[in-house]
Amino acid sequence: MARYDSTNGSNVGSSLRLPCSVRHTFTIVVASALIGAICGAVVATILTSGNETSREQLDVVVGSAVDAALEQAVDQAVDQAMQQSTSELAAQLEDSANAQRARIAGIYEQISQSVVIIDAEGPERTNDEGVVVIPAALATGFVLDADGHIITAAHVLEGMSRFMVILPTGETLVAERLGDDIPFSDVAVLRIESDELQEDLVVPSFGSSVALRAGETVVAFGNTILGKEIAISVGIVSDPDTTFFRERYEQDNLIQTDAALNHGNSGGVLVDLDGDIVGMTAVIARETRDGEFVDGVGFAIQIDAVLEVAREIAENGFYPRPTFGVVNERLLTPTAAAQLDLEVTEGSFLIEIQRLGAFARAGIRPGDVLRELNGIAINADTPYLNALATLEPNVPVIVHIHRGGEDYRLSVTPDLRAP
Repeated sequence: MARYDSTNGSNVGSSLRLPCSVRHTFTIVVASALIGAICGAVVATILTSGNETSREQLDVVVGSAVDAALEQAVDQAVDQAMQQSTSELAAQLEDSANAQRARIAGIYEQISQSVVIIDAEGPERTNDEGVVVIPAALATGFVLDADGHIITAAHVLEGMSRFMVILPTGETLVAERLGDDIPFSDVAVLRIESDELQEDLVVPSFGSSVALRAGETVVAFGNTILGKEIAISVGIVSDPDTTFFRERYEQDNLIQTDAALNHGNSGGVLVDLDGDIVGMTAVIARETRDGEFVDGVGFAIQIDAVLEVAREIAENGFYPRPTFGVVNERLLTPTAAAQLDLEVTEGSFLIEIQRLGAFARAGIRPGDVLRELNGIAINADTPYLNALATLEPNVPVIVHIHRGGEDYRLSVTPDLRAP
C-alpha cells in the first residue's frame, strides 16, 4: 500500500492514480475520516485535561490523531476505489467485446454476399489400380465486378477442366476459366454469364494493403473444409509485407496472419475491421524453407497485387509476363553442384527448354547454368522466376551463362508469354 506524507500531502514510495470515476468516493472517505479524527481528538483532550488544555497540547493531540486517521482512511479509500475500478474495468471490457462481436457479425453479413464457392472437376483418368476416377477440388472465390468475373487461387484449379460457381444465394452456374498468373502469382480469374443471374452480383469494397499494420485484427472468409459453406475466422496481422518460398519461387506481396486457414480457404478473402478486402488467402505454411515444421501460419496475397493481375486477366485474358521458354530448371546449391560435377555453386541449372523458345534461338541449351539475368544474380535469395519477373517482354537483356568451365554473355530478348 502507498504511504502518505501528511506534512506535504504527497505520496511517498509508489505513485497511485485513481480513475476519475472513483476519485469522488476516495475524497468523501478521507474527508469523513479526518473530520471524525479531529472532533474525537478535541473532545478527548478536553475531557482528560479539563479547562487547562493549552493550545500546544491541543495541536499535538489533534496532529497525532489526524496522522493516524489519515493513514487508515487512505488505506480504506484505496481499497474501495480499486474494487470499484476493477468492476468498472470488467464492465468496459465486456462492452468492448460485445461491440467487437457485433462488428464482426456485421462484416460477415456484408462480405459473405460477395464470396463464392468454386467446385472444380478434372478429366476422367484411370489410376494405378485400374479404377476410373474424376479429380475434384473445392476452393473459394470472390466477386471482382458486376460483369461476372470471379477471382480465386490458381493452384486449386491446376489440372481441372470444369468449373461451377456456387453463389451466396445458392444459385450454381457454369464458369469459364479466363486465365491465371502461374507461376508468378497465385491469381486466377473465372467468368460466369452475368445475364444468367437471378440476382445481381454484390461487388465488395476493396481496401489497400499499403495501410495495413502488424497487430491489426482481420477476418478470413473461406469455404469450410468439411462442406460447401462459407465460414470465418478472426486473427491478427503478423506481418503486412513478407515473402514465402513456394516451390521454385520466392512469393512476395504476402500478408502473414494467424487467422485459422484451411485448404478450402484458398481463394478466399482477408478483411479488415472497416469491411474492406485487404488480401486473398492463398498459402498455408506447414514447414519453413529449411524443413522446420510450423503451425498456425497462413498467408494472403496483398489485394493491391491481386487486383492488378486480375483486372488485366479480366480484360485481356492474361497478364503480360516474359518467357525464355524454360520448361524445367533447378536452383543450384553446393550439394547439387557437386552432384552435377559443376565448377559453379550458384545459378539455375537448365533441365528442359522449349525448342523454339528465346533461349533455344539464342543457342542456350539444357545443361547450361544460368548465372545472371540483366545483372541480377540467380541464387537462393533471387531464384530464376523472381529474376524473370523483373523483366519486360520483348525488351533485350544480357544473359550470363556458364558452360563447360567457360562463362558467356549473350543478348537475348524474352518473348511475351502466351495466354
